[in-house]
Amino acid sequence: MGPWLGRKKIAFIPVHRPNAHPPDDPVPADWPNEIMRRILFDPSPSSGADRSLRAFILAASSGRADLDAVVLPMQVLDQQDVPPNAFEAKFGNQLRSQGFAAGALVMLGQPPSGTAEFLGGFWSRFVMAEGVGVWAMEIIHCLGPIDDLYTFGGNMGKYEEMAGAAGSHPSAHTKALAGWLDQSAIAQHSKGHAHNYDLHSIGLVQPPPSGRVAAVRIGSQVPFLMVEARQMVDQFDGLIPTQGVIVYRVQTSDPHGTAQNALAPLHLLTLTNDGRPTALQVGQSFTSGPNLTIQVNKAIAGGFSVTVDDSLNGVGFVTFYEAERQDPDQPPGPHNQVIETIEIDSMLGFVFTSVGGPHYKAIVKNATDNNLQVRIAYVATGPQSGRIISVTLA
Repeated sequence: MGPWLGRKKIAFIPVHRPNAHPPDDPVPADWPNEIMRRILFDPSPSSGADRSLRAFILAASSGRADLDAVVLPMQVLDQQDVPPNAFEAKFGNQLRSQGFAAGALVMLGQPPSGTAEFLGGFWSRFVMAEGVGVWAMEIIHCLGPIDDLYTFGGNMGKYEEMAGAAGSHPSAHTKALAGWLDQSAIAQHSKGHAHNYDLHSIGLVQPPPSGRVAAVRIGSQVPFLMVEARQMVDQFDGLIPTQGVIVYRVQTSDPHGTAQNALAPLHLLTLTNDGRPTALQVGQSFTSGPNLTIQVNKAIAGGFSVTVDDSLNGVGFVTFYEAERQDPDQPPGPHNQVIETIEIDSMLGFVFTSVGGPHYKAIVKNATDNNLQVRIAYVATGPQSGRIISVTLA
């Protein structure tokens, strides 16, 4: 089954179990209308914001997915455990012939109950007492089709609908898998460089406007990192733990997000000291290994500006600096560029070089005059090993 794009017709079947243990909740006087309320317009008692199933799907998909809900007559089933495909023999072929893409059993009783027949299947099941996040998760399993992302210790929580089932937005990675976000909206970071990105919060309508990206991908092969902005921009991402920039590791190459190698499909890396999901604030940074730094520079309207730097860095006091023309006897010009060489005390014997490009004399003079360290980003390997990418005060 392909991604959930366009309007899908879904059958919702109320199911009552008269002899359930513990007993089912009383059957609502107008149960079909209560189900339609949950699907079409379900305002929050406190804020009035619509947290209906349809509103969630439209928001999460930026309008690329929608649903046409039909509530069928209530079915009575004297059975304790009702599998999601309990009515396949009775209704399955009929519903498919009528253009239905999925069927959902809506039951009474207490959670947890949400489940789906199988990934990409026709049937799902949930109870009235469960929130929009559970209803959406189970139907997305069928129509997305996106798998559970909380397996093997997945810790995305409310930053990922398919991990937390809280009715918050999926991550940029999941939206791309679902076809709800173009891969072109995710910037591929060039290895060995420092680059600034303006992140458009993933809960806003996608794709992002010109000059912004929905997320940044660091690495070309699994596992790779993703960087995205999350803000409380609507009634769904209003549930996220903290506004800011999150960093997570993608540990599966499966097109439906299914776990591989007994690893969590998505693993959040921005955590509090006691391990709870959080986001980076302005001025904070995340580091991975000796070279990668993700710095949150400032807030922008609807997002954050960040710098991703995975160039190699040397930090220390300048012990030697020289700048001269390639040919000292020739006048300046495009064919007679300045060669700069820098040595720092932390890497004695290793001389950094640059030909043309920025002049670092003023920065080096400031550092030496004021006894400050410099940070040199440089190329590590290959024929240009030691070539300077940038020089800044540390």
